[in-house]
Order: sequence, then structure tokens, then C-alpha cells
Amino acid sequence: QLAVAEASPQRQAELKDYTFELLDELYENEEKFTEDLYDPLGLTEDVKKFLRYNANKALMNLGYESLFPPESTDVNPAILAALSPNADENHDFFSGSGSSYVIGDIEDTEDDDWDF
Repeated sequence: QLAVAEASPQRQAELKDYTFELLDELYENEEKFTEDLYDPLGLTEDVKKFLRYNANKALMNLGYESLFPPESTDVNPAILAALSPNADENHDFFSGSGSSYVIGDIEDTEDDDWDF
């Protein structure tokens, strides 16, 4: 953002145009991939909301305005909570769900481990 702010107005406009054109191209690609992958599961619209949310977030991180309107980026709060790096390590062993990501411990197995 600092380098862009120090650039000439013409260069700033070029960079903004490039950014939005690239985002359009990437979004179109992701949209097709999402449809191929998630249409059979009925999750396409939820995933597309997340794509638009991430696109807006990337633009804001670069100092640009959002491209997609807020109503089209209304991501399920459970998805955002699951992705939060500030989530507690609160896991329910039996349901396999939790509020954060935990890496499991690895232990080498021996042949005797399979004797029941």
C-alpha cells in the first residue's frame, strides 16, 4: 500500500485496474471450479459466498474498496468461526468437531499393535 501511495496517479490507476482485472479472472475460474465440485453436494452458493468474502478481504488488504456487495458475502458464521486463529482448543472427541484446528500426535505402529 505504501509503494502504491507513493506512485503517480496514473500508475495507481494502472495498478488498480490490473488488480480488479486479475481478481475477475481468478474469481471466474474459482466459480467454475466451485460449481463442478459443489453442485452435486448442494453447497455451491455457500462456497461462492465464501469466495466473494475472501475476494473482498484481499482487496481491502490491498487498500481497495470491496467489489461484491455485503449481502452476497454473507458467509455462514460457523464457517468463519471454524477458521478463526483465535478459536479455543475446545474439541468434542465423539462428534469430531471443535472450535479450532489441532494437529494429532503421531506414533509409529508395530506389528504387535494389530494382534487383537
